Order: sequence, then structure tokens, then C-alpha cells
Amino acid sequence: MDDLDGILIFPHVNADGDAIGSCTALCLALRSLGKSAYIMMKEPIPKNLDFLDFGCITDNASVLDEVQLSLMLDCNGLNRIPGREAEWERGRLKGCIDHHATTSKDIRYDFKRIEPKAAATGEIIYRLIKDLGAEITLDIANCIFTAITTDTGNFQHTNTTSRSHEIAGHLYKVEGFNSKTISALIYDRRSKEALQMESAVLSDLEFFAGGKLAVGRVTQKILTDYGCSMDEADGIIQRMMSIDGVEGACLFKETDENNVRASLRGRSYVNMAKAAAVFGGGGHTLAAGCSFHKSLKEASDLLIPVLIDAVNVRH
Repeated sequence: MDDLDGILIFPHVNADGDAIGSCTALCLALRSLGKSAYIMMKEPIPKNLDFLDFGCITDNASVLDEVQLSLMLDCNGLNRIPGREAEWERGRLKGCIDHHATTSKDIRYDFKRIEPKAAATGEIIYRLIKDLGAEITLDIANCIFTAITTDTGNFQHTNTTSRSHEIAGHLYKVEGFNSKTISALIYDRRSKEALQMESAVLSDLEFFAGGKLAVGRVTQKILTDYGCSMDEADGIIQRMMSIDGVEGACLFKETDENNVRASLRGRSYVNMAKAAAVFGGGGHTLAAGCSFHKSLKEASDLLIPVLIDAVNVRH
């Protein structure tokens, strides 16, 4: 990247800890090397990740006069950056850095780095920053740790590897780094209203395939009733997966009356990435997602039969 300046970084829609952490870490590193870099994102940063707001994120399409590089992080495909396609196309060169095995055929990259065995895109970005010769500052360390801890379920998911722990170990050497502080910011700032909303969703779960599939729904009415935002529902699917006997979980999130997102999780053998791909989504084998431009009922009627088949097919 020595000869490149004017860089736009694109996380996926509904950006999570890995997407925002990875993008921000790279943006800060590029800026430290004298590059003009921004993260193109049109949604507000989730409340539990607001400590990663270092002035890198913009929705201003003209923030750069010239874009020499458009870089997609933690995603692969135009369907993962809806509403930002025009900004993406401004890049003279286009690249992708991701750790999801699913790939899109609707896009051409000048270069890409896809590592499905990486627990988080943040692991790839950590090595890239080191290769670029940039310093791992405290802010960058906090971003990388956020990326890895959120995508590994606080180092509990099966995608966690020795490299995940090795990188985290290096972060502890950065002056001022405190994993407990970051973990508390991510996981321990739930409002009373969010807990009440979570209870309402969990009390109305549906179970299929002999209890192996749990399905929950976060509707706009529930959010209004409890005064919550959708990002406050992010931890619910982990609670669903903690239920004994559940092998797969689906949490529908109604963004409006004709748009629904589905978060999918598997315990050990359910291929959620394959199920999500049926509807243009993707992700990891045990953690994936997809979106529907349909009503909540229509989305449920389409996806649930596919998920029932998925939990009933053990390889």
C-alpha cells in the first residue's frame, strides 16, 4: 500500500465487533503511516461498540476527492454493503480481506485475502498492520481485541485457535491495554429496558425439530414497547443457544414491516452458512445470517423449513 492514498474501507451492513474493530484498527494504522483513510458506514455504531469511535467513520460520499483503493473488510460481495455501491465503485483498485468461506460472484477484486481458518478478520488485520510497519498503539490494540473477542464469543466458540490467544497475548504487551476494561464495555452495559426486552423475546420462543431448533423474533413493536434499539438485541441469540438440546437458533430482527434480518447459530454440526446462502446470505458454518425484503411472517415461512432440514441432517 506504499503507493496508495485515498482509501475507503467498507464493513458489512449491520457491522459487528469484528467488522468495526478490524476496519478501525486498519484505518488508524493507515493514518499513522500518512494515508488518507476513512470507513464508509451509513448506520450508527452499536452502543456497546461506541468506544471504538475514533473519528474514522463517515457517511459523506465526497470525503475524499480521489479514491485510489476501495477495501472490503469482513465481508465479500456487493450484497453485503447495500446503499454504498456507488462509493465502492469510486475506488481505482478494489480489494477484500475476509475470513468467511462464502464468496460472492457479483464483484471483481484486484486482490483479496480470504482466510476461512482465521477466527476473526481482526487476526488478519493484526498481521497486516505488523507487515505494514505500523505501531500497534493502545487504540489499535483495543480494536483488534474487540474484533477477536466478539467473533470468538469471548474465546469460547469452536473457531477459537491458538493464534487467537497468541495475538491476544501480544496485545497485553501494549502499554495501558486491559482486556477486562474492553470486555466490560462490550458485554456489561445492558440497560434495564434491554433486559426486559430480552425477557419478552425469550418468553415467546418457538421450538421445532423436537426442540433442536429455537426461533425468536425481535419486532418493531417489542422495541417500541421497551424503548430499545435493535443493536441491544445482539446478545439474545447466545441465550437461545444456551438452552439444553438446542442445536440451532434463529433470531429474526424486523427492521421495518417489509425488511427482516435473520441471525443464525449452530452448536456443533448444523451448517448455518449453507442455510443462509439459500437466501443470498452467508457467514461461518456455525454463525451466519441473511436478509429478506419481506414481512416477518413471509421470512419465517421461507427460512424455518430450511433450518429444520439443516438441524435434522447430521453428517
